[in-house]
Amino acid sequence: MLNDRFGLPILYLAILLLALTGLFAKLIPLDAISIIQLRGVVATAGLAMFGFIQKRSFRLNGYRTYFSVYALGLLLGVHWVLFFHAMQISSVAVGMLSLFSYPIITIFLEPLFSGKGWKTRDLFAGVIMISGLALMVAKGQDFSNGAVTWGVLWGVLSAILFSFRILFQKYYFSHVPSDCLMFHQVVAVGVMLIFFVDYPQVFSLSGLDFLKVLLLGVFSTAGAHTLLVFSLKKLPAKTVALISCLQPVIAALLAWYFVSEIPEQSVLIGGAMVLSVAAYESLQKPPVSG
Repeated sequence: MLNDRFGLPILYLAILLLALTGLFAKLIPLDAISIIQLRGVVATAGLAMFGFIQKRSFRLNGYRTYFSVYALGLLLGVHWVLFFHAMQISSVAVGMLSLFSYPIITIFLEPLFSGKGWKTRDLFAGVIMISGLALMVAKGQDFSNGAVTWGVLWGVLSAILFSFRILFQKYYFSHVPSDCLMFHQVVAVGVMLIFFVDYPQVFSLSGLDFLKVLLLGVFSTAGAHTLLVFSLKKLPAKTVALISCLQPVIAALLAWYFVSEIPEQSVLIGGAMVLSVAAYESLQKPPVSG
């Protein structure tokens, strides 16, 4: 079992893998629901293969645990669908900004789970983080546009669901191994969306496109989310949420390198604000894992 000092490095690796999701979503010629369903199926297969090789059992303890974990899977699936829907009806920028309101939402919700009060420094860090993200992605957006408004609403709802998911995982399922927890959740996602897939489009994919789906499901879904779940066992949920805001910063850098999307000055300034909060959280005294 990895000890507590690996919590932060594993979180950063998870964020790097998650940041690749935007590139895959842009490069795979499918609608959002089809991509999400396929990533769930591929992630399930990848985790099952990992469990077989490692001779690990993904059996849960009792039907109540099964029900609860699969409910978390449904929460994950709805979160993914709403996030992609927000981007589709508005823009990637609006969807990303709305989703990454979840750190401040998590900061407000976590005391309801932990029984501890809010800390002023956490609220301040959350405000700086959200301000940096807003500066990165809001330039040029017409928020008087109804599509943008709905994009924000769906994105924020997605963020609320994501916050509840990570908090329930941390405080009620810390005893369940990370890979086991993720396996059952992606099974739930794959089953939930099976009737909504655009099968003609899926069957028309090229070999290269299927490879992209495979990489998305194995590395940016099964691997990334399993590592994220592990980090939640070692770090406070608010720390995971705040540092996870590095994802759009890394995504912007990847887009700069791979698809020549040169970031504007506002993106660089906003990214620096996000990096400052991530650095602050990373330098805090490591907590005792629960």
